[in-house]
Amino acid sequence: MTRLKAILLLALLLTLCRAAPGFGQASGNSTDESPVGISAQSGNATSPPGAAASKAAFGEPLAGTTWTEPKTGMVFNWVPPGCFLMGSPENEADRNQDEGPQHEVCLSGFWLGRTEVTQGQWRAIKNNNPSLIANGEDYPVDMISWDMAKEYAAALSKKSGGTFRLPTEAEWEYAARAGTRTAYAFGNEISQDQASFEKRYSLPAEPTVSKRKSRRKAAKPKARIWPNMHTHAAGSFQPNAFGLHDMHGNVWEWCEDVYDRDYYSRSPRENPQNADGGVSRVLRGGSWVTKSTTLRSANRSRAWPDLRTAFYGLRLVRSAPGTKDQAAPVSPR
Repeated sequence: MTRLKAILLLALLLTLCRAAPGFGQASGNSTDESPVGISAQSGNATSPPGAAASKAAFGEPLAGTTWTEPKTGMVFNWVPPGCFLMGSPENEADRNQDEGPQHEVCLSGFWLGRTEVTQGQWRAIKNNNPSLIANGEDYPVDMISWDMAKEYAAALSKKSGGTFRLPTEAEWEYAARAGTRTAYAFGNEISQDQASFEKRYSLPAEPTVSKRKSRRKAAKPKARIWPNMHTHAAGSFQPNAFGLHDMHGNVWEWCEDVYDRDYYSRSPRENPQNADGGVSRVLRGGSWVTKSTTLRSANRSRAWPDLRTAFYGLRLVRSAPGTKDQAAPVSPR
């Protein structure tokens, strides 16, 4: 009888253990090689609806994981691996010919800056601030050429011991869409409550000086209307489903790729990056001064790698430890 009671008690204990949460399940913590600064935050990047995201391989960070670079405080969000339709459909409003043909692209997961690189983060590495719109340390750095962006990524890599680079054009669009197929991450329209674009304001009136003597009174100075020299502080607008801010507007963002209007017709499916066919480099995302149509996820632009304007900035990728960096060399121009 005693033996029977013992067997029944053991069976009851096993039943209770199996019903307990987490029984027999592996831990979901990230096994990143640089655990300092890593945190898993709910409400950030998740595998979005519509993205054919593959299951994270053993050792990959969980969706929603962030990593903070200690030298600059730059926060990176983990963008999970997945496949998506790159480019725009032929019926999308304001579509350009270089946005097609639409084609499926599959990407490995990567770490992407939560915001554009700020003036404070640039200064922390380069000890200067090249920005024309120097409104504060939390504003995106501007007046950045592709060559300057590459040099900054290399300097940050050297000082931090990690590997940083510009995103490929495919990585950029995948991150901007965050699982959506609409023109913008927030739908087929975008408002100035969601992004910085088409901003205007009145500059102080400029004094006038008469070139010759005249009995007439000097004309009163008139206010001149110029594009609004005022970006928004990084992270001012709502993030997309990957937890990324300002993928639409604020400043144009450089990509690694050489621009080729016909590249999509021959682009490989896996982790594409165009390294030939021209000199101009790809810019994405639109800016505070451009029309809303340039902010579309599929919109492509380009410029010479040494061109600097107050509309150009950057956002960085942190290469996962143990992976081969896809960076292209700095332009010899």
